[in-house]
Amino acid sequence: MRKLLQALAAVLAVAGPAASSFAQDRFTVQGCPKLFELPVSFSIDCSGVSDPAEKKLCLPFIENVACKVFLAYREITGMKLESICPSIEYRIYDKDKFPHPAGEGGLALNCAVDYVADYSIGFRSKLGPYDVHEILHEYQMMLGALPDAHVLFSSSMAEAIRLIGDSETYSTRLSQMKEESARLNRTANSCKIAEVAVEESLYLQNFRSVYAFYRKLALGMEHDIALRQARFNRMFYLVSSDDASVRQFLLDHGCGPF
Repeated sequence: MRKLLQALAAVLAVAGPAASSFAQDRFTVQGCPKLFELPVSFSIDCSGVSDPAEKKLCLPFIENVACKVFLAYREITGMKLESICPSIEYRIYDKDKFPHPAGEGGLALNCAVDYVADYSIGFRSKLGPYDVHEILHEYQMMLGALPDAHVLFSSSMAEAIRLIGDSETYSTRLSQMKEESARLNRTANSCKIAEVAVEESLYLQNFRSVYAFYRKLALGMEHDIALRQARFNRMFYLVSSDDASVRQFLLDHGCGPF
């Protein structure tokens, strides 16, 4: 019996560190300090990251996404992500291991996100690393057909950053948005660009506008891009309180009637 216990102890001594290392690659968050249980569980797989120091950022990253960003977008959009995604998995990779075309920093899939480490766990802020980009794609799957893959992203990401309390990044984003909005209002040469200009202008006038974007937008599954743009432009016009200058700006810069 004594020899059997000694043999078992030897096996556990070898297996222990390997199991611990494996566990450090993967984490799951199902609850948060202010919310006993999350309606969506978030997991992260960092087995594609080779640097042990970077791997230590995986847990704070997924905790920030689950307990801060997820809840911020829930408030902004009014949408219940659990209706389409009961769980979301993040898979983090070194750049040379990323299983998607070169140039992509991240890719939102159906209830999953693949990310290059530099753009995810490598993001620096006073709150630690977090994601406000790819998770927004997951939320926007509930909007129906989109005129552009990144419609409403500028204002939505800025507001999410504000809500989670990253004041430094928000201040930087707001300054960039003001500069971009002024430039786009001068140089817009397509409906796509004009829509970004209107989105940013409305948000800069009143940050509550982004909440209205999601609540005033009608669900649609149009195949034609012009029809998708028209649906979003009707929403922008409503949020602007029927401002005739908003309608005219969109019509003057390549958008069809709406």
